[in-house]
Amino acid sequence: MNDSLNNNRKPKKSVSDSGKNIPVEWFVCPVEKTGLSLVNNKLLTQNNDVYEKNTKGNFWNFIPKNLKIFDNERWASWDILQQNGVTTYANDASKNLGVGPRKDFLDFAEFCNFYDLVLDIGVGPQRCPTHIEYNKKEDVFFIGIDPLKGDQPRDFAFVEALGEYLPFKNNLFDQVLFVTSLDHFIDPVVALKEAKRVMKKNGEICVWLGEKDKNAPKPTVSPEWYQKLAIPPGAEDPFHFKRFSTEEFKSYLTLAELTIKESKIIEVDKWRKNCFYKLIIRR
Repeated sequence: MNDSLNNNRKPKKSVSDSGKNIPVEWFVCPVEKTGLSLVNNKLLTQNNDVYEKNTKGNFWNFIPKNLKIFDNERWASWDILQQNGVTTYANDASKNLGVGPRKDFLDFAEFCNFYDLVLDIGVGPQRCPTHIEYNKKEDVFFIGIDPLKGDQPRDFAFVEALGEYLPFKNNLFDQVLFVTSLDHFIDPVVALKEAKRVMKKNGEICVWLGEKDKNAPKPTVSPEWYQKLAIPPGAEDPFHFKRFSTEEFKSYLTLAELTIKESKIIEVDKWRKNCFYKLIIRR
């Protein structure tokens, strides 16, 4: 094992080879949370499960294999929602991803006031989302995870992983982000608990929740590609199991033993709001 990786300091930034910048000592088995052994450029669990790097993108793939829970109908529906998202990103990226200097993403970045080591859960498929691309603080190191490989190479450290099964050790990150991603999980409470686990005890979880009134008028005309998207069993729309309200969100915080440190609500229009939250561990 490379001795230069055997520390907890932030690695140096590098666009060309982001995967090598994450010390392997930061990783654990995403399921059991136990240590890993580096053997022949592969990471082995205590049960000899293997996690490998994507050879083209040079990033680690930590999506668990053969878990019985993946046979659940809701995970099958989740796969359809994911593919719907891919279709939407490909056909209308500017409205559905942080691309370029989008003001709402910059507003969220200002609210977060990023510092030190930051994990972005559900970072998306774009090469570099707005809040990372336009960050001007040199001392901030971003790691993004997503089940979508997306555009490669990324302009930040990237790991292919699931928010419910984070492959990082406890108490590692100063900030953990959910940038409009929390309402895409089968169980948001599980995702919040995982975020709390990998966050330092005095760290913050920053959440951007887009709240949409259920009575908001639907577009009179939708593009053909959108009309073809299926709503899978158990889902509320083609992209979400459930778009929850701020009150429902707060009930999830109780279950995850988190509390709101700071919040900011920005009205988009009569029907929509961007709700920003900083969460800390409830004491």
